[in-house]
Amino acid sequence: MIKESVVLYKGRKIGSPSDAYNLIKGFIEGSDKEELLVCALDTKNQPITINVVSVGTLNNSLVHPRELFKAAILSQRCINYNCT
Repeated sequence: MIKESVVLYKGRKIGSPSDAYNLIKGFIEGSDKEELLVCALDTKNQPITINVVSVGTLNNSLVHPRELFKAAILSQRCINYNCT
């Protein structure tokens, strides 16, 4: 995983499913395939990273649980060690 860029967003805290939707919708709008995204949050419910874990077909996306956890674990590691 490589840090590519900083994403600017209005809400700095995810307090409800609608907050999460508003944050993620910019990443998935206009996509013609299923995508599974992971948004890692810190202890204050502020987004740390947003990663595309799987890109599937028109109506499904297969993913192994280790891919979900990998994204979350690596995002926490980068916060602790200031990865760039």
